[in-house]
Amino acid sequence: MDCSQFKSGILAFREHALPEAQATPASEHLASCAACRNLMSEFDQLDELIERDKAATPNPFAGTRILQRIENELGTSRERTAVRWSRILTPVVMVIALLFGLFIGTNKARNDSRITGSVAVSSENVAFLRTNLLISEFADEDKILVLNK
Repeated sequence: MDCSQFKSGILAFREHALPEAQATPASEHLASCAACRNLMSEFDQLDELIERDKAATPNPFAGTRILQRIENELGTSRERTAVRWSRILTPVVMVIALLFGLFIGTNKARNDSRITGSVAVSSENVAFLRTNLLISEFADEDKILVLNK
């Protein structure tokens, strides 16, 4: 038996599933070939490693830690999405608020100009303010009108 034939049947040989007609030449080849013995010892080491891992008790908190890490990763992606939306929405809200303020201001100015345009300052109004409201000084934006002098 040569190395390629041995390698093709190594798993069956290890599990003692080869017929006797093939098992005897495989044993003889294994005894005479150092490369195949090394390959067989590597398989033995793998079996030992697998058996040790089977016998090891898992950490009871490993599942909890894994789930927590997944939740943290999802949470950070949600936070990143929230930060992106806040970066987009903040300027939009500010522009809307500015436009709303301009709209209110222009309407207020328009209404004030209609009211002040209809009321004329006359001597009757000044006399009324002086006598009935007891106001000695009447302040306007850029002038002060003295009533009781």
